Amino acid sequence: MHLLNLICRKIGGFFKNAAGFPNFVVASLQQRRRRFAFNAHEAERLDRIRNPSKYLGKS
Repeated sequence: MHLLNLICRKIGGFFKNAAGFPNFVVASLQQRRRRFAFNAHEAERLDRIRNPSKYLGKS
């Protein structure tokens, strides 16, 4: 009986993880998008610091 209970729990856990997988994919894509946006912003900020003459008169 204990073995059957353990098997049912493992199968249930597998289906729970499978059901949550799409949410995981969406969250990781959003995080990736935010990281790329941050990196682009940071690159521009560093470029402004290194080359201020390129940005004179621009806001």
